[in-house]
Amino acid sequence: MSIKASLGSLAVIAGMLGCGSTANYVYQPDKSNVSAAGLPAERTPIPQEAPQGAIEVVSYGVTQLNRDASELPALHVRATITNDGDDTPWTFDTTQQLVSIPGEGQSRAIFVNADVGTLPRVTIARHERRVLDFYFPLPSTMDTPAKLPRFELLWQVATPARTVASRTSFDRIAEQPAVAYVTAPAWPLWAGYGPYWWYDPFYSRTVFVHAHPWRFHGGGRVVVGSFGGRFHAGGTHVAHGRR
Repeated sequence: MSIKASLGSLAVIAGMLGCGSTANYVYQPDKSNVSAAGLPAERTPIPQEAPQGAIEVVSYGVTQLNRDASELPALHVRATITNDGDDTPWTFDTTQQLVSIPGEGQSRAIFVNADVGTLPRVTIARHERRVLDFYFPLPSTMDTPAKLPRFELLWQVATPARTVASRTSFDRIAEQPAVAYVTAPAWPLWAGYGPYWWYDPFYSRTVFVHAHPWRFHGGGRVVVGSFGGRFHAGGTHVAHGRR
């Protein structure tokens, strides 16, 4: 999908907006095998039959996006893709990554934040790593952690051998004491650290059954709230979204 027009200035600043009534929770992948910033994550080799790298998926949880007088509950998911040995670059199309919620269907992300300015598609050359933060607008029936016990990220990475596609399932669990009150993580772990933001003007083509009525129109300042009181947006950044 070609994104040409400029959104204008888009700033992301740390906020202290609450994320719901569920305290001390984390979303844990069913097959958690690594830790990212103190949170359980899942790392999958790519491709599985002859690994040349991997994708690592983690979720900071539910937050609030705020613009002017509008607020939007959103689910954060981070994907880190590493190409360790493939001479031909991989392709990661952010418009093809979906969140699925039982009873609500699937949705694309409304915002994507990254460390590279080629969104919505990024390439991962040999020995490169790309970190992307996705913000999925939550349905009105599941707009707090207390109402969102489970979700899945349906992801795909295009490699020269084939397109590797799978899903990572997350369950909400009580947070372990060792994870509680994690201090602000160092680069590149905080949410929104990347200088490049992209707004998907076509995200409403694939949304949950009970889609939130909030819409983003034109340029403007977006505030990303906290995540369960632990993680915050990484300072104040001015970026140029594209569409």
